[in-house]
This record gives sequence, structure tokens and C-alpha cells, in this order.
Amino acid sequence: MQLTADQLAQFHRDGYLAFPEFLTPREVEEARQALATLIRQYPRGRLLVQFEPGVPTRDELSVRKLMRFCEVNPFLDGLAHRHPKIRGVVESILGADPILFQDMALIKPPFIGSEKPWHQDNAYFAVTPLASVLGVWIALDPATVANGCMHVLPGEHRHGPRKHHHTFDCEIMPGRINPKQAVPVELPAGGALVFAGMLPHQTPANRSPDRRRALQFHYRSAGSRVVSAEEYNRIYAEADGTPASCAAAPKKKKE
Repeated sequence: MQLTADQLAQFHRDGYLAFPEFLTPREVEEARQALATLIRQYPRGRLLVQFEPGVPTRDELSVRKLMRFCEVNPFLDGLAHRHPKIRGVVESILGADPILFQDMALIKPPFIGSEKPWHQDNAYFAVTPLASVLGVWIALDPATVANGCMHVLPGEHRHGPRKHHHTFDCEIMPGRINPKQAVPVELPAGGALVFAGMLPHQTPANRSPDRRRALQFHYRSAGSRVVSAEEYNRIYAEADGTPASCAAAPKKKKE
């Protein structure tokens, strides 16, 4: 699935592309089952599992995030590395031989799924050049405004790093973006959002009765580099040279 010239132009203008049909229903169901099995039987020390804060149970409906599953699940690893649509889109944007460097499942359980505040994914990484990072977000349930679909700020990836700080999470500091310009990207199960690592985005809390599961893969181009924190602080910085990453972000003061 190579992107057309018009699609590439749209991606570079807006910072994202949405595809309503990316995985087949069978692939979606197999991915759901793979996540459910991993949550029940995950190998401790190899798979990172994060639960919703303040929830006493430790079952499938309290999981917020799963990471590093490609190391232990052949089906999900195959999606990330060999799925023709994913590979075609990623190579269209990043060029040949892209490198998968992060895999995770982002889950919002019914009623308790927490917000992910406004951020740029590059704030978490140390990859240069900044345009060499691409996220692929795949809905495994219908993703709606009610259950916490992705919200983006079209075109804002072209305006450089925004300073981040730590609240309950790492997020863009107030005044750096205008959330009123946000566009919700609703997707059916199997739909996908492909977005630049510099694009500000967030997902609201899920207060609905509907679960919202998604896979997210991060790729970097073959010619990119992972650099030291010191070097990245000079690259991922605001116009005045102030480091803007999560690693350099001010910590929340303890009360």
C-alpha cells in the first residue's frame, strides 16, 4: 500500500493520515485475542503492563497499557514488521528499511479509562532528525469521542518542539498550543491513524460503557540516530534553546 502523491502532500501538510479500513475483521479479532492472552499470561520481566491508577483489580478490564509484546507474540510481531499495508505506508513516508523501535497497546477500559494529555511523541524519545519518527495507531474497537479517540492539531507538527512538564503525566505546558483547534479522529475497528512524531495529540478519558483498545507502533527511518540526552536537549528545544523533552521537563512539585 504505497501512498499517492496527494496523500503524501496531505501528510506533510497536516501531520497525519486516517484510514478507515486498515486491518481486516479477522486480523482485528486475532489482535484482540492476542492482547487478552498476554494480559492473562504475560511473561514477567519481558512484557510491561500498566494498570489504571487507583483501580484495585488487576484483570483485563483494568489494564491501561501493554508494551514490548512483539518480543513474545508472533502475530503482533508480524503485524508490526510484515503487514503489507503498515509496511507500505511507513516506507512511503520514511523510506526503505524503517526501524520499529516501540510497540504498545493503549487501552481505555469502560468508565475508568484515563486521559492522555496533550503531548508530542518525540518528547519521549531521543531520535534525530525529528521528522524521522512515525506513529501508527490502529483501533481494535470503534474509537469515538465518547470512549477516547485520538484528537490532533492539524499542521502543528511543522512548528517545532513544545516545552513539556510533568503533571499526572508528561504534557505540553499551557499556552504552547490551542486545544480549541483540536480535531477528533473517530475510527471503526480496524481503522488506523498514521502521524508524525512532532504532531501534538491527546486522548480524553473514557466515561462510556465501551472499551477502546488500540495498537501503536513507532518507527524511525533507516538513516536516523538515537542520540545522548545532552545532544537531544539541543535538538528538541524551543526557539530560545530551552530543552523541551519529557526527560528535561520540570517535575511536579510534591504537596
